Amino acid sequence: MQHQAQEEKSIYEKNLEALRVRDPLLHRDLLNIKTNTKFEVYLGSDNADFNIIDIESKKPLFESNSLSENMALYEDLKSYSYYPYLYFYGLGNGVLFRMLLGNTLLKRLVVIEPELEIIYIVLNLVDFSEQIYTNKLILLYSKYCNYQMILSLFDMDKFSKIYSKVYDLLSVFRFYDSFKDEILRINQDFIKAIEHSVISVGNDTQDAIIGLKHHILNMKDVLSNPSLLELHARLKDRDTAIIVSTGPSLYKQLATLKDIAPFVTIFCIDASFPVLYKAGIKPDIVFTLERVKESAKFYEDTPKKAQEGVIFELTSIVHRDTIKAITRGTKQFSFRPFGYTSIFRFHEYGYLGIGMSAANMAYELVVHSRFKRCIIIGQDLAFGEDGSSHSKGAVYGEDEIKPKGQDPKKNALLVEKYGGGGLVETTEVWKLFLNFYEKDIAQTPYNLEVINSTEGGARIRGTKELPFKEAIKLVKKIQKEPLVLHYPDRNYTTYRLKEAINQVEDLITYGRATKKKVEKTFLKLVKFLEKIEKLNKQNKLDLLVFKAMESISKDIDSVKETYNEERFMDYFGDALQSYIFHQELDIAKILVKPITTEIEQKAKTLELLYAHKYWLFSLAGGIDSVLKVVSKSLRALKAKSKPLLSN
Repeated sequence: MQHQAQEEKSIYEKNLEALRVRDPLLHRDLLNIKTNTKFEVYLGSDNADFNIIDIESKKPLFESNSLSENMALYEDLKSYSYYPYLYFYGLGNGVLFRMLLGNTLLKRLVVIEPELEIIYIVLNLVDFSEQIYTNKLILLYSKYCNYQMILSLFDMDKFSKIYSKVYDLLSVFRFYDSFKDEILRINQDFIKAIEHSVISVGNDTQDAIIGLKHHILNMKDVLSNPSLLELHARLKDRDTAIIVSTGPSLYKQLATLKDIAPFVTIFCIDASFPVLYKAGIKPDIVFTLERVKESAKFYEDTPKKAQEGVIFELTSIVHRDTIKAITRGTKQFSFRPFGYTSIFRFHEYGYLGIGMSAANMAYELVVHSRFKRCIIIGQDLAFGEDGSSHSKGAVYGEDEIKPKGQDPKKNALLVEKYGGGGLVETTEVWKLFLNFYEKDIAQTPYNLEVINSTEGGARIRGTKELPFKEAIKLVKKIQKEPLVLHYPDRNYTTYRLKEAINQVEDLITYGRATKKKVEKTFLKLVKFLEKIEKLNKQNKLDLLVFKAMESISKDIDSVKETYNEERFMDYFGDALQSYIFHQELDIAKILVKPITTEIEQKAKTLELLYAHKYWLFSLAGGIDSVLKVVSKSLRALKAKSKPLLSN
């Protein structure tokens, strides 16, 4: 009976039900829409033949027969047949996209429509319910189509990022020519989102491998100290958090921060810790995210008494020197959300550090702890008016980073300034931090009041800009309780440590087997390509055996299947993704090339084989590098943990 009831639903009801799950905002707007106010529908003799006409301008969506025009457009788009991700502005009457969705190679089709009533009309006449529900079709109302929404499209799966180099925002219906300004605006947001997605993958594999090394080396320290859940439990039901960064504007805020300190929870990034100490301010929590040894200096250059009563929230990938430099207070470790941290399943220690700065990490904890208000100071993310990069009193100096604007040969990177009304110079790294901040604020799952009281630097969209002295008037003057964390018992630490060692040993066993498979395929490919080179020199390429190419292609596909397995990505993905990802961006450009003849098919296959030669070489080399580092780190962990493990 339930199946029968489902069949009785209208096309519109089925589409609406899918939207309720996938796009609640659009679903709500469609429930409240007033119909037949702007457009009329003219039905032809075929279900796929209908036109939409603007009542006021009398402008039709199609000049003649809608079905024949859609068929012509479909033929024009044949060059995109191998694109797994397509982006369009303008829904038309939906029939073109119904046809495009029949392509089995298409993974996702994104369509942006500026007219809500056109969306309503199309969803009444064309059944997209299954494609909407499975996210194969993402239908966006342009009213809500902003940078954050577009960025989320590239967070849905890693493959959309891989094909970002072949991105194109297509507008194929002349009806939408009057929306050129909006198309340009949305296209700029796409470019900005793609840039952020690609840069955030990183390009330094060595950094990622060092992070994995530190994660294993630090495991005993992690499991011997309070968990993130323990810290989270002590932060619940607090009113106001202040995140203190080290931008040039921080110094002017110190007196005000000292006055309000007894009544707020101070989240301080590590670089700000020495500055606060000199001002007589004790933070509640200090955050260190980076794996570099330079972070230790923030604690080495500060008197040890400054550490008393402070919680040091460290990621598991920090340098050993940083851990050794903190001798008082409470060390509390958390995992960054990497594959190689989640495999240990010590979820009570995770997960912070999605963003790329300690301030991003601090904001994540504010949100997880459900503070009512978050005030940001010192978060300039731009150079000061005097060209300074950091606050007075910063350990590495006020001019640690030099602005490009002082060198006329270099183009300065500019962003909107705090308060609006102009631009300020930033860096690519700061801009990345800014993007993460704006993304995190946009995705905050509850009504958190976020106030930017930096009073300088870059504008952080999504925040309320308010002078610091005005912002603290909102704070309830109730003396805060000290944060006291409980440590895990010895038996728990020992048990978890044994689990960690077993997991690392499994990584090594699996990695060796996978490396062997990759190397075997690489050697087979090299031998084949050497044969190709020989035939080419002899002008005998016509003797090329297509079956041999297909056989090697299947072997490469098998390696790629392994590469995309969850287990492989958990163990090696974060360490290898940077240079493998950038190679796959170029491979994607080959994959989308259209083919119409057998010769073109052979040429494309051969081009892909050449592209995968270095891909396989890099993959095997990357796995080998990880295995060497992990094996050495495991030996060190076992040696350091002997007293615990011998119990």
